[in-house]
Amino acid sequence: MKKIILTLIFSLWGLWSYSQSFTAEIGTLFLSDDPLLQYGNIKVLTGIIKKNDKLEIYAPTGRKFTGTIVKIQGDNRQEVNAVKAGEYGFFDVKFTEDPSKGKDYLIAGYKAYPAGFQVNTGAMKAETDAKLSASVNFKTTLDGKSFRGKGTYKGASLWRKGVKNYIDKPYLQLQFGSVDSPDDRTLTIQIFNPKESPAKYSPKDMEINFSGAADGNKNNTTIYGFVNGKADTDFTVEISKWQTSGNKAIISGKVYGELREIKILGRASKTNKFENGSFENIEVEIFNDQADLKEVMKAAGGGGLLKN
Repeated sequence: MKKIILTLIFSLWGLWSYSQSFTAEIGTLFLSDDPLLQYGNIKVLTGIIKKNDKLEIYAPTGRKFTGTIVKIQGDNRQEVNAVKAGEYGFFDVKFTEDPSKGKDYLIAGYKAYPAGFQVNTGAMKAETDAKLSASVNFKTTLDGKSFRGKGTYKGASLWRKGVKNYIDKPYLQLQFGSVDSPDDRTLTIQIFNPKESPAKYSPKDMEINFSGAADGNKNNTTIYGFVNGKADTDFTVEISKWQTSGNKAIISGKVYGELREIKILGRASKTNKFENGSFENIEVEIFNDQADLKEVMKAAGGGGLLKN
């Protein structure tokens, strides 16, 4: 009888010790030839992740990615069976669907849990929405509907001597991308010979590009705006605050008016109407020397400047 009880105890202990119990944070994962297989770093926050464990990874939007750990390598890239809390491991993860698809595709920073773990996605989404709202620094009413954006990476810059191979006069760029999925539209404002003080600018002083797809579908991409200061609609940018300190400036202002659609063939008849547009406390990076276009594009990750 004692032998049976001891056997049962050790069996239960074995099941418990090998059960899934962990939380983790996704690091950088890389694509492979198999769209369902990704490999890279995962940091174990609590518990232990073992080979063959099934995990569920959640995007801040609540989207769930389900996968299985098929291989683990430790710090020295030797294959191991498990990685414990506080350690980084190099994992091969086989997913049930391609995690690189969609606007909320799998990226570093997402949290991972054992399969079946009850995650409060409502609270997760509420926290994400709060952070998103806090990040917004551009708001407008666009064709009667709310449009929210935030400054893009390297999107606010002043080149006092222009940009080599692009423009040879002082040049200010402000760029705001939509924060509300699936809308991927971006507003790029370019002001020539800007005053480093409060000022109002009309189309003759600017180029404007508002492009992307409201539904996130690249096939539905539209472009509105004008180039070289030539516009047949009224559009105004007012800078109401300009505070310079060293190689930075903090600016705020207003945006309002209409932009006509740009079409390669035929005459455009559609317009976008911006009302009550405002941007708040945008940090502008100031460059005193003439920059090179290639270096500027590289620093902005291939984005930033609007090319004619």
